[in-house]
Amino acid sequence: MKKLLFLFLTVYTFTFAITDFPSLKWKDGEFDILMSFPGIEEDLNYLQDTKILSKENPKEKISSYKFHMKNESLYKIEVIFDSSKIKKSDIKEIYETLEKTMGQPVSRNPIDISLGDMKLKGNSITFFPDNETTVFLKGIDTLDKDDTMTNSQLILEYRDNEMLNIIN
Repeated sequence: MKKLLFLFLTVYTFTFAITDFPSLKWKDGEFDILMSFPGIEEDLNYLQDTKILSKENPKEKISSYKFHMKNESLYKIEVIFDSSKIKKSDIKEIYETLEKTMGQPVSRNPIDISLGDMKLKGNSITFFPDNETTVFLKGIDTLDKDDTMTNSQLILEYRDNEMLNIIN
């Protein structure tokens, strides 16, 4: 009986778990995130009815995990890579791992946003690992008014498909 219960719980966890975050499910609450990632702190946020929880330096070459909550339910996870430690070969390895685990990307979209004197330039590559999740690999460079790069960021973003169209 114990083996059957263990099998059920294992299948249940992996069936509904978020790709690359097996201890979490979409719409989990803050308590569930705290249990999986101790040491989380609330991050600055400007959106009403949302909360961002952040885990700093969770792994080598990753500066933070950001867990986005809307009405106390998880709908987005961002993995922010440490731009001072990540190299071009790491980016290639991350991309190849995504292709291996999630299949070929379904789209590649340029990022070209003007924010006053600043511009954001880069690319966003979209994967659909399962019917509940969309994953975006984003490389974004921040340029000043003279087109000098002031920052470069690599972000891996996981989104709940159900909330994707509602929030953004």
